[in-house]
Amino acid sequence: MTVAANKDVVRRYFDAVNRGDMETITALLDDSASFWVPPSLPDGVEFRGKQMVLKLFTESVGLYDSDAGLSVEIHSLTAEEERVAAELVIRGKSAADGSDYENWYHFLFRIEDGRIVSIREHLDSLYAFRKLFVPAGITERHHCKWLP
Repeated sequence: MTVAANKDVVRRYFDAVNRGDMETITALLDDSASFWVPPSLPDGVEFRGKQMVLKLFTESVGLYDSDAGLSVEIHSLTAEEERVAAELVIRGKSAADGSDYENWYHFLFRIEDGRIVSIREHLDSLYAFRKLFVPAGITERHHCKWLP
């Protein structure tokens, strides 16, 4: 696939996140997909396999107020070979206390044959911990029901 096609896969992924379109997200993930969350967060592990990645998506989303939804604003996409780097802002509200959430993220995707095979998430994890996890009472790894 071309660099432009790989960037398009990432755009489609984040468009689907904005719409809450799990069908498209599922279709874009390879069966062997992995998602790495920084170890500084209570759920910081590598989720391996499409089903575990989907479990992360569907269960950890409970940290966000579902009525407010999530808004992903892509600021830049940079690609080389099978890798696509995405710099973006994710906005929403904490499900636990309704406070505003706005955090900068950097994701590194690997794309093979039009499917996402890995995602590495980088963010201000202390901010996320304080705004999403602590108000929800999730301060330790064993509180995360979505862990593998």
